[in-house]
Formats: sequence, structure tokens, C-alpha cells
Amino acid sequence: MIGLLQLLGLAQNRCRACNAFFLGQEQGFICSQCLGSLKPYHPMDYSQRIEYVFSYRVFGLYDGILKEVIHCIKFHNSKALAHRLGSTIKNHLWEYIREVEPDIITFPSLNIRRFWLRGFNHIEHILTGAEIPCMKVFKRLDLNPPLSTLKKEERERAVLGHRLREEFIDYIEGKRVLVVDDLLTTGSTVRRLAYLLLSVGASEVHAYFVARG
Repeated sequence: MIGLLQLLGLAQNRCRACNAFFLGQEQGFICSQCLGSLKPYHPMDYSQRIEYVFSYRVFGLYDGILKEVIHCIKFHNSKALAHRLGSTIKNHLWEYIREVEPDIITFPSLNIRRFWLRGFNHIEHILTGAEIPCMKVFKRLDLNPPLSTLKKEERERAVLGHRLREEFIDYIEGKRVLVVDDLLTTGSTVRRLAYLLLSVGASEVHAYFVARG
């Protein structure tokens, strides 16, 4: 379908990362060559500590092709590209899962404004592409804009809108939880989520990020 739309001039036919012409893929933003070039970044700097988080891993740096892929998923609403990104990070993420052995794998919830604009939770679809079973443990009660548009102090206030779903409050006690998110910048979101989990008895909270800003 994408290939036909490209031929008719109704979908993009050049890769947003390398500008090469391409046709016929399930998403019309990034070519297979660029997607295939994405590999785990080594050596990753883990000197930044995140309060309440026992350990974390990052797939790559928020730069170049990976940045363009995440941007297309979030701002051009591409579920297909989210699935492709999930399959790209799959081995790296599963390696960390085997190391941590979490009882629960979850992800941040979007607020209503962001969900209406995007139509889906991109992290959930990345996890689907990576074939990772997950649970919707969190909910959002705020209408704040994306954290990338906020200053540090504003981010700290905005993340207070993250809450636990009531049905999980008793279930989490004694569980080891892995939180998956797309981007690590200040760590304010995952710090809030880890605090919530630990406050109801989670034994450990670990985190995995697709990219580091």
C-alpha cells in the first residue's frame, strides 16, 4: 500500500535520514538500509545515576538516524515504524531482560492530549515490535505538553501527573519491574515512575531506554 501511495505522490518516497529514493515498504519515512544500520552504541556512558532506579540500559544516542526514526514515530504517527524500531532493538532489550529477570515490564502512559494527537502509545508499539509482553501499569492525569518543550523545573512538576492504576497497587508488592521508555534526558519521568512503584512495595525498578539525549 505504501509503495502505491508513493507512486501516486500521496506518500513520501525519500528517506528522511539519507534522502535516498525508496518504494514499497510498510512505512514511508526511513529506508531499510538506514534502519539496518542501527546498532547498540558502545561504549555507553552510565555514570549518570537515576534516583530510585537500580540499573538501566540504553540502546543508542539520540542522534542521526535513531533520532530521525524516533521523531517520525512520535510526530508523524507511524505505528509501522514503531514496530520496525522494536524489531531493531529486540535482541539488545531481551539481553537486558534476561539479566534483570523482571516480573513486570511496563512503560509510561501518555496524557489524553498526546494520545489524541498521536492515536497510540508509541512505546507500547515499540514493545510489540520487539515481541515483549508488557502491562499498562500507569495512567496520566495531566494535560502538559511534551517534556522536551519544558524547562527542568517545569518537567519536575509535569511528571507528577503520572499515577499508578488502582488495580495494580496491591499486585506490584514484591515484584521486580522494568520500565521501558524512548528517551533518557534528565531522567525525571522514570524517576517519578520508579518512586511510585517502590512506594507500593516493588522490590526493584530497572529501566531501558531506546536513546539517550
